[in-house]
Amino acid sequence: MPNRTASASRRINSPSDSRREIVEVIEEWYDLGRVQMVSEIFGGYENRSYRLVTKRQGRPQNHFLRRYKQGITVQEIQFEHALLAHCAARGFTLGARVIANRQGTTYIKPDHSKHVFAVYEFIEGEDKYAWNNPSLNDEEFVSASKTLATFHSAAIGFEPGNFRRVEPPIRDLLPTFRSRFKSFAQTGRNSKFQRFFLTHLDKILESIENNRITKADASLMPHCAIHCDYHPGNLKYLNNRVVGVFDFDWSKIDLRLFDLCMAVDYFCCSWEAGTDGDLRLDKARLFLNAYQERLQQTGGMKPLKPVEIRNLPDILSVANLCIVNWIVSTFYLDDDLNDHDYLAYLQHSVRLMYFIDKQRSTISQIAADLLK
Repeated sequence: MPNRTASASRRINSPSDSRREIVEVIEEWYDLGRVQMVSEIFGGYENRSYRLVTKRQGRPQNHFLRRYKQGITVQEIQFEHALLAHCAARGFTLGARVIANRQGTTYIKPDHSKHVFAVYEFIEGEDKYAWNNPSLNDEEFVSASKTLATFHSAAIGFEPGNFRRVEPPIRDLLPTFRSRFKSFAQTGRNSKFQRFFLTHLDKILESIENNRITKADASLMPHCAIHCDYHPGNLKYLNNRVVGVFDFDWSKIDLRLFDLCMAVDYFCCSWEAGTDGDLRLDKARLFLNAYQERLQQTGGMKPLKPVEIRNLPDILSVANLCIVNWIVSTFYLDDDLNDHDYLAYLQHSVRLMYFIDKQRSTISQIAADLLK
């Protein structure tokens, strides 16, 4: 979900527990030399990210360090790292390479720490956007869409073994939202967020029921490892092209159409005053056409199939409901969160829910045109 946006950094100059811990991890467990600078990358909601400068044999080098949120399992991290290695071996080099430590593993959990750490290569490029700022130009839209298609092709054949994401596939996850949302509605938390949520709860629950993915249709759709958080803030750009893709820690095996639809929700939905929550249909057409075109030109993952075209409007709604679930769950499980910010997030996604329902026939036609 939208919890890994990297848009700004700040140098940590004064001694701090975080900086000392990072220096200790790098210098004790990695062959990267001495740490020269630790610069936190802000914008994320759960994990914490840092740009590192180390010096070894007189040569400075940049690295990216991730301090994972508490609660993430080692198996989930291993899934992420194995997926990156698999895709790189199949030619997808836009994901940052994971750097092994002295023990030969791709992560480290110090005995005295509550967190797991991993170090990646640092990919240059611009952090131009955030998940709630999808103001890409058309060339960037096309590049982002084609990059997603290329990633899906590279993910074919990935066998995670015992590594897996704790979160279940979308067909199993979606039905759990009903009881979860009802439970949050009964918290009695007095806030603008709570009042807005209660006002629209019946419609949200109705949307869950109306947008189910049948077992029969799902069995006919391609499954692969998906990014599951593919939004503008998780990409880097240079000269209107994507040069880096980040934050694969939500990845799992699921419907590739679900990944594509979530990307459309993120990339193509307006955040502008007056149109907030409206799916920009011209941008959605551009994004979907570019995805289909890339897969028609290359081997590997097949272009969208008729069964996927038929289900596309529903899965756009389902993907948006997953974003609603992240917003609602995050807000109610943390009493210290900003009511104003999360209310804006929820309002945005609820408006998108209504928009997709109202424009279903138009969206269905855009999808049908992909088969021409």
